[in-house]
Amino acid sequence: MARAGARPAEAGTDPAALRAALAEARAEAARLAARLRTAERQVSAGRALASARRAAAEEDDAALGAALEELSAFSAELEDANAALAREVAERRAELVAIDAALRESEERVRLAHRYAGAGAWDWHIPHGTMTWSDEYRELLGLPAEAAASYDAWLAGVHAEDRAAVERELRGFLSTTASECEIEYRVRHPHRGILWLSGRGRLHRDDWGTPLRLVGLCIDITARKRAEIALRDANENLRREVEREVAAREAAQARLTQTLKLEALGRLTGGVAHDFNNLLAVVTAGASLLARAEDPARRAKLTANISAAAARGADLTRRLLTFARRQALRPERVALAPWLREIGALLSRSLRADIAVEVDAPDTLWPVLADPSEMELAVTNLALNAQDAMPRAGVLRIAARNVTLAGTEEPEGLHGDFLRLEVSDTGTGMSPEALARAFEPFFTTKSGGGGGLGLPQVYGFARQSGGAARVGSRLGQGTCVTLLLPRAETVPDAAGSAGAARRGVRERTLRVLVVEDDEAVASLVLDMMQHLGHSALRASSAADALHQIAAGIEVDLVFTDVLMPGEMDGLDLARTVAKARPGLPVLLTSGYGGAPARVAEAGLPLLRKPYDLGALRRALAEAAAD
Repeated sequence: MARAGARPAEAGTDPAALRAALAEARAEAARLAARLRTAERQVSAGRALASARRAAAEEDDAALGAALEELSAFSAELEDANAALAREVAERRAELVAIDAALRESEERVRLAHRYAGAGAWDWHIPHGTMTWSDEYRELLGLPAEAAASYDAWLAGVHAEDRAAVERELRGFLSTTASECEIEYRVRHPHRGILWLSGRGRLHRDDWGTPLRLVGLCIDITARKRAEIALRDANENLRREVEREVAAREAAQARLTQTLKLEALGRLTGGVAHDFNNLLAVVTAGASLLARAEDPARRAKLTANISAAAARGADLTRRLLTFARRQALRPERVALAPWLREIGALLSRSLRADIAVEVDAPDTLWPVLADPSEMELAVTNLALNAQDAMPRAGVLRIAARNVTLAGTEEPEGLHGDFLRLEVSDTGTGMSPEALARAFEPFFTTKSGGGGGLGLPQVYGFARQSGGAARVGSRLGQGTCVTLLLPRAETVPDAAGSAGAARRGVRERTLRVLVVEDDEAVASLVLDMMQHLGHSALRASSAADALHQIAAGIEVDLVFTDVLMPGEMDGLDLARTVAKARPGLPVLLTSGYGGAPARVAEAGLPLLRKPYDLGALRRALAEAAAD
């Protein structure tokens, strides 16, 4: 006889499958019991017929006896079938007991898993708002067994600070098409304090997509959350500790930097004082001897020495200002390839005969934007340094290449088109200690004593030009200094053309108002003006100059120092003159490094101190021509 249903081994240990198998087995057992009762009634009827057969046999009724024999045989078969059915019923009852035991065992495993995992099950019937909670979930919420399970009761158990956000997130989930959700929230347990729970559920919908039931588990994640909070606090404490350590180190670095700056300033001051004292000694002694000398040749020699000392002082000042990037450069568009070949030929004639000069400057080089005189001074300084580093012959190599920088190749973050100019030698090289101080003013490794301003001038020139300077060297393998200079536009700038035009202006006699507060300087400037054939008046301050102009003096040009005492300096005077006497030219002069930036903004001509008669003549002529 065929039987439906699954055995315990086939159903496995899944509670739902076990419950389904148990229900099916119970239904089949009921059917088999009904069949058994029917069969028992049939057996009783058969036994009654058998008794009738025996009675008929006693009465010797042949027909009735045959019928009763057939009935007896049928009754015997029925008894056999009933016995088989009884055995099947017993087997099904045994299976039913096994399934029931497996179901109880599976449910116990689930309860143990929930208890040890800190998990509780729940079932929310959404349309009615009713819920079913497992005992473990009640324990998580801290609720007694008799507490009614409902959505409102669950929501009331959520921590007050999380309640609105949890309900908003749950309602938002129900409005989507998602089938699974996960929500974390806190509850206040009456005995265990604040607990963190993680609820995970699966949503069941009807055929129209309307939410029906949300079934899931809640897991106690308090230990994990406390660990996360402890880790977050530890990270925050570590961050604050690192910030305090960084601040302390930065403060220490700032103090060290300030100390190093003061030390460098001391060396710089000492070097400047030493060099200027030497120059002043030549000027002072020469002037003293000049007053006593009567021989023209002797006076000419003393005058030449004094002029040379003054020129050296001016060059020293220029180098210092270039290093400090306070020197006013006059950048121009320079075709670098022919310029390098020309400077290479000049160096070949100027350096020692045992030094070979090689120039690698392809015609494809871009034009460079730089001050030609400062660039020549920089290359000459590098060549002289290379000569000193090659006492017994060697090779000086000057090479240039076009490079395009993306902003990541150099520490300064340079980007765009540049010319890479390299000046290298095969000399003795520098030690790491000397290399670290190569650009330091007045630092020198020359045994005979050097000025120590060659490389600082190169560094200042490159930086002020908008580029960078690098030096690399190894003992016994020579030195290479690299300059990065910006590329010039392909069209010559108008300033260069204007400068060239001004160099050809015709000179004329001028009436000049000289504004100078220093008596000695003013006296010399007035003498120079007279020597050049110009007539000059002097004003001791900007206010004095404006007073004379307002009084109606006739002048062709105002020649004023930038730095002046009082409320107005030379630039303020120039702006006021432009308003009071439009078209009256103003020529500025200054020996202060900070002046050129302001002068460049004003767009006024500037004559840098110190200057000689020739420079003064050209500056006056160009200013008057403007």
